[in-house]
Amino acid sequence: MKNPDEDGYGRIGEIEVPNGPVETPALFPVVNIIGGTTVESGGVWRRMRDKLIDKDHLQGIMFQAMSFTDYGVSPGNLNDFWRTQTFHERFDDLDAPVFIDSGGFKLMNSNTFGDAPEEGGVPNEWGLYTDPKSILGLQLDFGADIVATLDYPIPPRLKEEEKVERMNRSIDSAVECLQILDDPGLLEERFEVNKRAAKRLRQQKKDEEEPGVYVALHGHDYETVSWYVGNFIERVEDVDADTSFEGFAIGSLVPLRDSVRTLVDIVQGAKDAIPESRADEIGIHVFGVGGKQVGLLSLLGVDSFDCSTHMQTARYKKYLHPDTWVHHELDELDDHLDPDGAFPCDLPNCTLCTEESVGYEEMVNLLNSDMSRTATMERKENGKPIKSDYYALLARHNFEVYNRELREVRKKIDEGKLLEHVIDFAREHDDIKRGLKNAQVRDKRLRKDLESRGAYDLLPGSNLNSDQMKLSEWGAGADESFDTQRISLKYSPGDFNVLSQSYTPPSDREILLVIPCSQKKPYSESRTHSVLFDKLSHRTSNIHKVTISGMYGPVPEECERQQPVTEYDYVLAKEDTDQIKLVTNRLTEYLNRFGDRFDHVLGYVTSKTYRQVTEDSFERYGRGTVFPRDPTALQLTEFFRNDNIDELISFIDEQTTSHS
Repeated sequence: MKNPDEDGYGRIGEIEVPNGPVETPALFPVVNIIGGTTVESGGVWRRMRDKLIDKDHLQGIMFQAMSFTDYGVSPGNLNDFWRTQTFHERFDDLDAPVFIDSGGFKLMNSNTFGDAPEEGGVPNEWGLYTDPKSILGLQLDFGADIVATLDYPIPPRLKEEEKVERMNRSIDSAVECLQILDDPGLLEERFEVNKRAAKRLRQQKKDEEEPGVYVALHGHDYETVSWYVGNFIERVEDVDADTSFEGFAIGSLVPLRDSVRTLVDIVQGAKDAIPESRADEIGIHVFGVGGKQVGLLSLLGVDSFDCSTHMQTARYKKYLHPDTWVHHELDELDDHLDPDGAFPCDLPNCTLCTEESVGYEEMVNLLNSDMSRTATMERKENGKPIKSDYYALLARHNFEVYNRELREVRKKIDEGKLLEHVIDFAREHDDIKRGLKNAQVRDKRLRKDLESRGAYDLLPGSNLNSDQMKLSEWGAGADESFDTQRISLKYSPGDFNVLSQSYTPPSDREILLVIPCSQKKPYSESRTHSVLFDKLSHRTSNIHKVTISGMYGPVPEECERQQPVTEYDYVLAKEDTDQIKLVTNRLTEYLNRFGDRFDHVLGYVTSKTYRQVTEDSFERYGRGTVFPRDPTALQLTEFFRNDNIDELISFIDEQTTSHS
C-alpha cells in the first residue's frame, strides 16, 4: 500500500546490463575513452577519464561511437587496435557500465561514412557506414553495455517532409538493430569487419548478457515525439525478434536545452505516447541534458541523463558554484573562496576540496601561463601537474555538482518527496519554474498537487497555454524554438556552383577576403561573420567577401541569399577527402577567373579543414595570404580572438596606406 506521505513522482529502478546494474535515475558523464592512438593519448580527456572510471558512485559513462575521428585515429589503428578489445578488457579500472551512442550527428555531417557500397554508397577504408549493422558492430567491439540505435538526427528548422523521412529511417534502423541482436548472423552480412563482434554477441547471448538497447528518437515538439514513439511501438510489435528494448533515448536536444519549455514538451510527448500497460518497463533517456533540469525531468518521467557540460565549461576555465549553480570564470572566483583561500566546495568526491586538494592560486597561475611544450614535459617528468591535470580536476568538480543533484533526486524519490524538492528548486531557479509551469498545461494531476501544497506562485498564469506564449515568458535562450529559418538535407554540390552562373564580382573592390561558412544563414547574419565585419568597420567597403561553403565551395556575398545557400546544412569534415578536393578545386578556379581583379587576396580562417582548403587553393593559384599567420590552435574559438583579427586589420591598413 502506498504511503500517504509519498507524492508518487519519479521512479527508482535498475537497468540490467553486463557490467551493471545501472540504478536509475542515473547520470552518465560523457567521456572520450578514445583520446588518440593509444590508451595513454588524450590530454585532458584522458585525465578526466582516469579520474572518473574507477569511482564507485558512478552509475555509468557515455561514449559517442564516432568520437574517435576527432583524435587522429587511423583506419588501421581503429580496426587493429581499438576494435580488438572491449573498453572493459583494455582498461582495468573501468568498473562502470558504458552507454555508447551511435554517433548520428557525426555520421550525418560526413560524406566518408555514407551508405554501404551494397546500397549504392562509396567504399571507405574504415569499413564503417551509416548502416545499423556497421555501427552496431562498432558498438559491440567497444564493449557497450547499453547501445543507442543508429539514428538520423533532425536539425532545428528542417523541412517537414524531410523530418518525417528521417524519423522513419531512424525507426527502420531501430527495428533492424533488434533483429540483429536476436540473430548475430545478420551482423556479418556485408561487413567482414563485424566477424569479431558477431562472435562476441553470440557468447553474450549464451551467457544472457546482451547489451541493453535504447531506441534513439528525435523531435522538437510534443506532437512529433508522440508520433515517433507510437509508430515505433506499433512497428516493433510486428517484428519477429525476442530481443526487447530498454527504452527511448531522446536526441536533438543540445541546441534546445536552454528552452525549458521545449524540453518539457518533448519529454511529455514521449511519456504520454508509451502505453500504460508498458510504462513500468520502458525507460526514457535524454541526450545532452543533465544539470539543473534532472529534478524536473525526473518528475515528468525521465530515468537517465548524460552531459558533457562539465568538460566544456572546464575547458573555458569555468567553475560551477555548488550552491548557486553559477558558472564563474576561474580568474574571478576570489570573492567566493573560503577564509583559507580554498575552493567553496564540500563535495565528498571532488579532488578540489578533499585531502588531495589543489591550491587555487597555483591552479590559476598554471592555467594562465604560456607554458612551452618543453616546460610541460619537464613538469611531467618531475611528477608535477600540467595544465591538462587541472582542467580535468575542474571538469571533475563540475560533474560532481551535477551528480550530487542527481543523487539528491534519487533520494527524494525514495522518500516520496520529489515534488517537494522540485518546488523548492523552482523557487530558486527561474528556468525550472518556467518548465514546471508549462508541464501543468498537459499534466492536470501535477497542477492539482501543486495547488494542494499551496504553491500558487508556481501555477501557470492565465496567459499560459500550449499553443500561444509570449517569448518573454521563457526568458533568454528560448528564441531557439521560434526561429523560422528552414533547412534541407537534400542539397548536393550540384545545386549551387557560382562557376556555372553568369557571375562577375564587383569592380570597385581592391581586396578579396575568403572566410569559412557558418551554420546560420545567410552567412552575413551569423555571429562569426558579423563579429569580423563589425571590427573591419569602414574597411568592408573595399572588401569583396567570398565564403567557403563545405557543400558548394566559393559563395560570393551577392549569392548568399539564393535558396540552395540559405537552406543547406553541412559541415566539411577532415575525413571527407573527395568533398575537400571538390571545394578546393572550385575555390582555385574562382581565383583563377577573378583573382587578378583584386590587388590583394586574403583569407581569414581558423578551422582546420577550411584552412587546408584555403591554403591549398592559394598555393595552386599562386598568391594569397591566410590569417592569422601563426594561429595558436586551429579551432573556431580562435576566429574571435582580438589579436588574430587585429593582425588581419593591420595588414589591410598597411597595404592600403602604401598603395595610396
